[in-house]
Amino acid sequence: MQSILHPGLQTSLNEAAVRSLINEVNTIWAPAGIRFHLEAVDAVQAFDIVPKKWFERDRNWVKSAIPTQRFSPTAIDVCFVRDMGPNGFFYGEPVVVSEAPEFTKVRGGADNPVAGVIAHELGHVLFLQHRQDHTNLMASGRDGVSLNAQEIRDARQRALQILGQVPTP
Repeated sequence: MQSILHPGLQTSLNEAAVRSLINEVNTIWAPAGIRFHLEAVDAVQAFDIVPKKWFERDRNWVKSAIPTQRFSPTAIDVCFVRDMGPNGFFYGEPVVVSEAPEFTKVRGGADNPVAGVIAHELGHVLFLQHRQDHTNLMASGRDGVSLNAQEIRDARQRALQILGQVPTP
């Protein structure tokens, strides 16, 4: 996302950096047999919104700045911002990721914490919930990448539903 008025919304990532992150995301998801394809990288100008109030949640403020009419009707949209309170979030379109995540490093965790956040938020797209196991991809605030067998089955099932290859229950 781009924003002259709000530096925290202005990403510094270019297309090459995004492609590199998606490659690492695919490495994280490879054990589950799931691969994400980058359709396009587009600079989107944030709405000119009022400055964030101290009591306002970062995710709500950021979401109000995103021009959702620019989203692809056939893709999972990912929006990068420079800095916000949560590392990322997914409340339906889009996935939003901070390029300055705060996390606790775990053994065998993601090489790049931003890729770990993207992979985690894509786990939510695939209906996975947060887990307490600190080495798990779905653990909040950690850079873990592991998934258990049930999570892999569930993520694969949801991915096939998104692709229209399996009926939604």
